[in-house]
Amino acid sequence: MTTLNYQKFTDTHFLKTIKPKRLRRFLQPFGSYLATRGLDLKSTGQLTDEQFDLLASIVKSPDGNSPAEMLDALHVVNGVSNRIGVDLLFDQIFGLPAKFADEDDPFAGDVAIEAFLLDKHTVQWMLSHRSNVQRRSFTAFQAASLELPKLPADMTHATRCLERCIDDWYDSRCCGRGSTVLSHQDDAAAYFTISHGSTMHRQRILADGRHDHLVFRPLLDDIAIFDKLIGELRINAETQSQHELYRRMIGLHIFGDEALFPKGDLYTLAPLLEFREEQLSVASIDELTSAECHAVKLLLPGHKSEELTTRRQNVLEVLKDRIEMLRRAGFAELRLTEAKFGLTFRESRRSRMVTIKPPNVAIYSRDGDGEVIERFLRFHGFINDREWQSYAIAGNALASG
Repeated sequence: MTTLNYQKFTDTHFLKTIKPKRLRRFLQPFGSYLATRGLDLKSTGQLTDEQFDLLASIVKSPDGNSPAEMLDALHVVNGVSNRIGVDLLFDQIFGLPAKFADEDDPFAGDVAIEAFLLDKHTVQWMLSHRSNVQRRSFTAFQAASLELPKLPADMTHATRCLERCIDDWYDSRCCGRGSTVLSHQDDAAAYFTISHGSTMHRQRILADGRHDHLVFRPLLDDIAIFDKLIGELRINAETQSQHELYRRMIGLHIFGDEALFPKGDLYTLAPLLEFREEQLSVASIDELTSAECHAVKLLLPGHKSEELTTRRQNVLEVLKDRIEMLRRAGFAELRLTEAKFGLTFRESRRSRMVTIKPPNVAIYSRDGDGEVIERFLRFHGFINDREWQSYAIAGNALASG
C-alpha cells in the first residue's frame, strides 16, 4: 500500500511559489471541507500569510472528514513537484507547454498543479510508474531465443489480453476483480505496471478521537520491465507464484510464447571477472583440447543502458582493463550479460560454440556433446548448483533451471 506523502503542502514557502489563482482552482473541489476548517478561498487576489499558515496546518493534521480525493490529489502533486517530474510532465501531458506560453519562470508546483488539472489520470500513472521503477529488488529472466524478442505492433490489444488473464488469476485467489495492467515503453525498455487486489485486511484506526476498525481490500502494485537491449524480463513482486504468473503470461500474451522466459538462476559469468587463465583450462576435461572466450557483452547501467561488446583473441585481458577503466569513470554496477565460448573437441578437432546468458540461458549445438559442455561449465563455476533441465530451441539445446 502507498503511504500518502504531501510534505510540500505543509511548507508555506512551497505554497507561496504557486500562483494564487491556480492554487484556488486546484483546491476548489474541496472548498466546502476547507471552509469547515476555517479556510475560505472564495475571495480573489493574494492569499494572506495567515491563510497560507492555516492551509499548511490543515494538510499537516487531516481529520476523519478529510476528503480522500483531496489527500490523493495532494499526494500526486507533491510527488511530481520536482525537477525530474517537471521534465516528464512537459513530455507526457498534451497541451501543458501552451499553458505557460505567457507565464515567466513557473515554479515546479505551478507545473505539477496545471498538469494535474489537465490530465489527472496520466499524472497519477506517472507517479506510480516512477515509484515502481525505482524498486531495486528484481528477479531476472533471460529470453530463451536466438534473436531478441520483438514487442507487438498493437501493444494495447496485447496488454488487454494480459490484463484479463491476470484478473482471472487474482479472482481465483480470492483477491477480487479489477486488476489492471498499464504498459509504457521507451527506446530502452517496456514497462508493465500491474495493479491488483489482495485478501481482505482489517486495520485499527483512530476516527474522530475514537478507536475503530476499517475492513478493506488493499490495492497493490507490481512491476515488470522488458529490457529491449538484452532481451531480459525483470519482475518485482511479493511472492514466487506472482513471479511465475507474470513471466509466463507476459511471454504468452506479449510475445506469443509462454516458455520464452525460462525460470531459474542457473548460469553466472562471475568466474570471468577473476581474470585468470585457468578459468578456461580444459586439463580436467579429457574430451576437450582447448577452450577460448571469443566475445563478451558488458552492460553499463544508467538512465539509458548501453551494452559493450568485446571480440578479441585475448578477450579476458582486454575485459580486465576495460572494467578497471569504467570503474574509474564512475561505473560501479557493471555486469556481464553474455559470453561466447569456443570449445575444441579432441576427436573432431572442430570448435563448438557455446553462448551463456545469465541467469538462465545457455545455447549450443545439439549433438552428443551436451554432457561434455555441461561438465566444462560446471567445473569452472559457470553453472550454479541447481537442477539441470533441457529445452529444445530451433535445433539448439537450451538449459534452464
